[in-house]
Amino acid sequence: HAADPLASMQERLSPYQTIRADFLQTKEIAGMSKPLRSSGQVTVSRQHGVLWQMNAPIKIGYLLAEDRVVEIAADGSRRTRKAQDLPGLAQVARIFRALLGGQTETLNEYFEARGEVKGGRWQVTLKPRQAQLAQFLSRIELVGGDYVENISIEEASGDRTRIEFKNSVGAAALKADDLKAYGLTQ
Repeated sequence: HAADPLASMQERLSPYQTIRADFLQTKEIAGMSKPLRSSGQVTVSRQHGVLWQMNAPIKIGYLLAEDRVVEIAADGSRRTRKAQDLPGLAQVARIFRALLGGQTETLNEYFEARGEVKGGRWQVTLKPRQAQLAQFLSRIELVGGDYVENISIEEASGDRTRIEFKNSVGAAALKADDLKAYGLTQ
């Protein structure tokens, strides 16, 4: 197990049904002098998907579930789209859920993985297996220990995104306010 970085990553993340963290995302876009920065919180639920809540520069949320993508506006209004209506976004959502949740089967389906494990820390580099995905993504690198701490995404266009996760906490279940955000209570 220790030799397989994806297995090591999954082993570290597997005790938790839910992981919450603060994020800082920096996106460098070719041709723009200043990177775009956003921040907020992310909640990953194995059962219900990824809840990505941006607080700055604008307040907006996205629920990336198995069968749907829900956009949550600042006023709390929700717009639900079926995954089959947004095949590209649904695929990205599936990969993102797999990355943050350490779902190695999904990651192996989409990517060739290389990496290393040293002293409780792991680093994994993913390169797309499928030509369709390679049109958009060059590589993804993940670094962490008990949780995913950094994700670096290099797009085929030359754009780069770096997401740093801080204050990660694992839990057995969703909190009450998460249940509402996931649309599981009123």
